[in-house]
Amino acid sequence: MADTQEPRAPGAGRPATAGPRLLLNAEPFGFGPAAAVALLAAELAPDCGRIAYIGEGHTLDLQSRPPYHAIHDTTGLTEDERLARLRKLAPRYDLFVTAMDSGMAALARRAGMELAIYDALTWYWPALPAVAYEAAPYIAQDFFGVRERVAADAALRERAVVVPPVIPPGRDWTAGRHVLVNLGGLDNPLWRPDDAVAYARLMLAAVRAGLPAGRPVIAVTNRGIAAALADPAVGTYDHGTMLELMSTAAYACMTSGLGNIYDAATTGVPTLWLPGANDSHTRQVLLLSEHGYCDARLDWEDIGLPVDHTAPPAAVMREISGAVRRLAGEQRLRERLAEELAGLTAGLGGTPGKARALTDRFGHGGMRPAAAAILRQVERNTENP
Repeated sequence: MADTQEPRAPGAGRPATAGPRLLLNAEPFGFGPAAAVALLAAELAPDCGRIAYIGEGHTLDLQSRPPYHAIHDTTGLTEDERLARLRKLAPRYDLFVTAMDSGMAALARRAGMELAIYDALTWYWPALPAVAYEAAPYIAQDFFGVRERVAADAALRERAVVVPPVIPPGRDWTAGRHVLVNLGGLDNPLWRPDDAVAYARLMLAAVRAGLPAGRPVIAVTNRGIAAALADPAVGTYDHGTMLELMSTAAYACMTSGLGNIYDAATTGVPTLWLPGANDSHTRQVLLLSEHGYCDARLDWEDIGLPVDHTAPPAAVMREISGAVRRLAGEQRLRERLAEELAGLTAGLGGTPGKARALTDRFGHGGMRPAAAAILRQVERNTENP
């Protein structure tokens, strides 16, 4: 996507429009941050004089104009080039808002920008990045252990706002004929793009192998992986369409990013969680299972390819990459994967998924209080420059 240019208004290059001016961003790791910031943008836009996006790679798949006035593509830029771009943009904006991209957040601070951070994984980080303590607000999406972590950290507690999941209210699940295969969240810098494509191809083939004849499959992933698969059943969809596909599926087989988990909660779709594609996936599914919110899950060890998900992220991704390559190279393992998937999904579809109850525990509609916290901070900064 080409970088779009913003009009300059008289006086220090500031736009003449009234209202808060926000520059949004999302971490290029998985699909969750990009999806969350797109929802935040839609919520914030009516109250903003200017709202723009800056980011790279597959995060651009879910960003569009409107609600953005401009989109700045930083794909392939060096750190110095990204810093220069932020310094050029900084005078035009009141706040830099990122979904979990601590690297870009640190560059935004170096560029002199005030900072807000939305974090879906407060429950997970062994240690929060230092830049989290420079954000006001630090917006933590609720999940197991989030409120306890915030309460125990005095420095974080001063600037933190805990919000419900960034999902709309629950809808009725009306089981249709199609099986949804949601392969969101595969792209991340800790493994090779061709390993992500191989994972998608292998999981889609295994789901199909276990389906009755004539049962249609609709598969979802980002644009790059969809293009590599070149499969007419595979596409990239906006969040509203995704929720419709989930709520009308017979059942779903999905990667277990927290965004997918909460989408399963709001749609009620019965779900089998696929083997982890990064270090947080399996930990999240284990939490679901421990608390009774999991319909079915398949781990790498279930097909004879154990992965140590307690290892550091880079080590976990090396093991997952190795598992994907072995799976691709051994027909016996692919047959075992298909058999396990068929067995685990045979009982799905009769009743709404157990993840539905997560909305009772953690709520929904988190984009509204998140947006309100961001707008309040801009107002405070304006009153106390």
